[in-house]
Amino acid sequence: MSVFRRGLCATGRHSGRWSYPGSRCEMVRTCDVCGETEEVTRHTWGEYAYADADRCGQCRRCERCGATETRTAHEWGPWLYLNTEFNSPQVRTCRRCHTAERTAPTMR
Repeated sequence: MSVFRRGLCATGRHSGRWSYPGSRCEMVRTCDVCGETEEVTRHTWGEYAYADADRCGQCRRCERCGATETRTAHEWGPWLYLNTEFNSPQVRTCRRCHTAERTAPTMR
């Protein structure tokens, strides 16, 4: 069994328990077989929330270390034709920030 476990270590498949040594999100593990130490970062993210009522920027915070991540999440309305002409592009507007997005005209 020891030869098998050492073979797993040689391929990077170490064993041992992960632990948080401090208040940060870096987890550490020391392999029970070969003694190699590994470190990974694993955040405990909360839910995304909008930062402002009329903007689409969202933010979330790690509950453990306080790190933040941001993203943009528009609330798009339906696609509408700009006019009734042939080959007219379509446009949709965000309900929160009023940003418009349009398609390219299509050729038939």
